[in-house]
Amino acid sequence: MDDKQNINSEIINTSSAQIVNTTEGAVDAPSDRTASSATPDNYNWVKTSIILFSGQLASLLGSSLVQFALIWYVTLRTNSGVAMTLITLAGYVPQLLIAPLAGVWADRYNRKWVMIISDGAIALATGIVAIMFLIGYDAMWLIYIVTAIRSFGSGIHSPAIISIVPQIVPREGLVRANALYHGASNIIQLAAPVLGGVVVTFMPMWQIFLIDVITASIAISCLLIIQIPKYQVEAEEAKKSQWQELLEGFRYVRSHKIVFAMLTVYTVFMILISPGAALLPLYIRRNFGLDPFNITISQTAIFAGMAIGGIMVAKRGHFPNKVHTLRVAGGLIALIIISLGLLGYAGWATIWIFGLILFLFGLVVPFYMTNSTVFLQEEVPSKYQGRTFALQYMVGSFAIPAGTIFFGPMADVISIQSLLIAAGVAQVLVIILTRPMFHRLASHLYYPEHDTFASAAADETEG
Repeated sequence: MDDKQNINSEIINTSSAQIVNTTEGAVDAPSDRTASSATPDNYNWVKTSIILFSGQLASLLGSSLVQFALIWYVTLRTNSGVAMTLITLAGYVPQLLIAPLAGVWADRYNRKWVMIISDGAIALATGIVAIMFLIGYDAMWLIYIVTAIRSFGSGIHSPAIISIVPQIVPREGLVRANALYHGASNIIQLAAPVLGGVVVTFMPMWQIFLIDVITASIAISCLLIIQIPKYQVEAEEAKKSQWQELLEGFRYVRSHKIVFAMLTVYTVFMILISPGAALLPLYIRRNFGLDPFNITISQTAIFAGMAIGGIMVAKRGHFPNKVHTLRVAGGLIALIIISLGLLGYAGWATIWIFGLILFLFGLVVPFYMTNSTVFLQEEVPSKYQGRTFALQYMVGSFAIPAGTIFFGPMADVISIQSLLIAAGVAQVLVIILTRPMFHRLASHLYYPEHDTFASAAADETEG
């Protein structure tokens, strides 16, 4: 589902069923790898994945159309900055507030039914508002309420969908499955404004709302007809309160050094990306003029790049060293952001050159996001995945607005191109300074022979 703010990760095959962190104070990961239970030999995972993702993509299309229509409806009807602020808060705050509990629910309950209930709640709320608009009651508070309910549903849905993938897809298929799904999602995001413009022009609001009800019903139907390997909650886990489970999830992430390091760097990266994400329209206006076509070019370039990048990741299908891939992709993103800033000082730069750089940015993003997601799907035990992905979701949802609050006012004092260059340089420094840490934390995953030699040397010394 939508209402996410985000700029919306394959390790070498190993028979190890748990993470063995050789650094001091590391936490062993329990050996409940749901991804390993879903193999082509004992489960028709390809067919199930197609049905699941098809339903989710249909629902995403409907949600994107409705979100586009809601924004334009509020804009055209009120012409008010306060109204736009209210609908933005209604779409953002609920999903951020519910995310911690959503992670607990994704780990405690059947993830399939968590998704069905959240999709159903969104469809029910949207359907009721459609009926209200049909009979002529179109108060603005209804728009805010339905937007908030949709945001709650989205916040509940997100950790469950990411956590359920390893229950269906075997370890060796996680990169391809995630990349194809996110690539298709980006294609939908690319097409949504065009389709949204058509439906807003030719359809009344109540019919547009019904599109989301229909597509959500398709997603629910797809979930009902597929069989997903059961995820059993341990007896002692079931006895804990939701608050205890929430704190336990945070403690797990904090004590698992490489997971904590990745999420920390992810947070820093998202904050440093915020100048480009939030100030892009203003940057284009200041450097290339007021023509709306310039915004269209930039948005099309980003989503087209992300769609093609997702296909490239899916075609590759295997990244032996995901941590290295993440760092290279992060470095390329930083260099591209610096390039975007430098273009602001180039008098010869045109919107087409700017669009080409944005296309390259979109091309690299799937390499970073897919490897990040798959790394956590593979290395985080199933019983902690919902809470871990909820935390990642919160970070992604909070970091860009937080960065915007910091960088936004500065754009009236310092040129945006200078902010972009500074943010890109800071990202490069993060990549360089964290290299020794990630090499140490990930050595047991990608260079197990180092640990073997060290153990052998220690044995000889003791002998």
